[in-house]
Amino acid sequence: MTAQDLIGDPLITAACSAAAALVLLLSVAPKLREPDRFHAAIDAYRLVPTAWTRAVAVTFIGAEILAVLLLALMPLQAASALAAIAVAGVATGAVAVNLLRGRRDIRCGCGSADDSMPLSSGLLGRNAALLAVLGVAAASAAAGSGRAMSALDYAAAGFIALALLLMWLGATQLLVNAGRARGPGRA
Repeated sequence: MTAQDLIGDPLITAACSAAAALVLLLSVAPKLREPDRFHAAIDAYRLVPTAWTRAVAVTFIGAEILAVLLLALMPLQAASALAAIAVAGVATGAVAVNLLRGRRDIRCGCGSADDSMPLSSGLLGRNAALLAVLGVAAASAAAGSGRAMSALDYAAAGFIALALLLMWLGATQLLVNAGRARGPGRA
């Protein structure tokens, strides 16, 4: 089996799409529970005028929900991964802009325990990993081998997705712990 065969295998597409859908679902759930908290995070980033931040927050949440739905309902389509790349790319770009501005004192706005995570290069790296997984999903879907998936393929894709999700959660916890260790004044 060559690398070309592997990248076009629907198992790879399904695993990467499922992992990304789970990550985005875990990201959007706290935003839906506490939209005002996410709105405050958008405001803290200072990328749009304050009058626009609520609309931007609602639009971003909607785009994130759409990306999750596309990845879940059409996991083998390149368009699903590309939509998720757009959402994750916007969030990563917002972090990058604020890091370039030297604004490491604000929280990521990811929701839940992640809110204690300050902006950092580690956060950019974690998000770059998600973008890479989505890039693999898009490339794999576009290359498509046309091979039908078996029950074993679906099980393997589920286990791979779970492993990728656990790596994401581990990286997130490390970043949260690092932010807490630095303390509020040293973020």
